[in-house]
Amino acid sequence: MNKNFTLTNGKTIAQVEQEMKLGIEKLYLDAWAKGVSVPYCDENYQLHLANPDGSDDLVDFDTETKTYKFLSRDAETGNGRFAYLLKK
Repeated sequence: MNKNFTLTNGKTIAQVEQEMKLGIEKLYLDAWAKGVSVPYCDENYQLHLANPDGSDDLVDFDTETKTYKFLSRDAETGNGRFAYLLKK
């Protein structure tokens, strides 16, 4: 689809995507400022936690107990998927 296509709200698809990206980044930064890890799914639908130190953990979520089980460390401090936000 053409990212310069204008939607009925007067914005282009590219503008809406950029606004969404900034909004999501703000959610991560706000959560991290409170010391909260943020869950996200990767392209293989595996659940990860993006941690306030910029690391990532692969986890399993138990829907009955609503708890996370740590499986492995995916990225060390400052090298996680969203660590670039800490450098802004």
